[in-house]
Amino acid sequence: MERISVKEIIRRGLEKDFEPAVERFVCQDKEVESFLKTKAFDFDRRNKSRTYLVVDIAEGGALSILAYYSVTMKSLKFGKSVSGTKIKRIDGFRSDVQETESVLIGQLGKDYNHRYRIDGKTIIEYILETIYIVHDAVGGRIAFLECADNEKVVKFYIDNGFVFLQNSEGGEYLQMIKYL
Repeated sequence: MERISVKEIIRRGLEKDFEPAVERFVCQDKEVESFLKTKAFDFDRRNKSRTYLVVDIAEGGALSILAYYSVTMKSLKFGKSVSGTKIKRIDGFRSDVQETESVLIGQLGKDYNHRYRIDGKTIIEYILETIYIVHDAVGGRIAFLECADNEKVVKFYIDNGFVFLQNSEGGEYLQMIKYL
């Protein structure tokens, strides 16, 4: 099992080699599946985000994508429900800021056909390795993500060190953060 960035795949001209594995990727969350199949490579080319594939080569040489994730930099805007104390802890200096730059975990997907070959904790470890490279290079105090208000999903992120911050602007998702 190893991680490879879509940027590296593009740089090395290996897109055709990865197309069959991308097409075979099946995720329970169809939006997450669609992002990998229709947007990930384009977003990488345009420097909008970076996508990483966790891959494995099966017997016979077939490449499988076990999971993937995408990260980018994004401004996290604080809603009225976030206390000044919490804002100050996130910002490090002030309690009256309206937003902060942070790393957004934009996508996280696991191939349903390979669900027993990799667990969520391992995927989070890969994500955090990537985030800490960014953190070491440019700083930052948090990473965040938006997820469905689903008890199992929220518990997964809490078990992996994330805490609830607020509802997203439209109220459709929960925003959860991890202190770096």
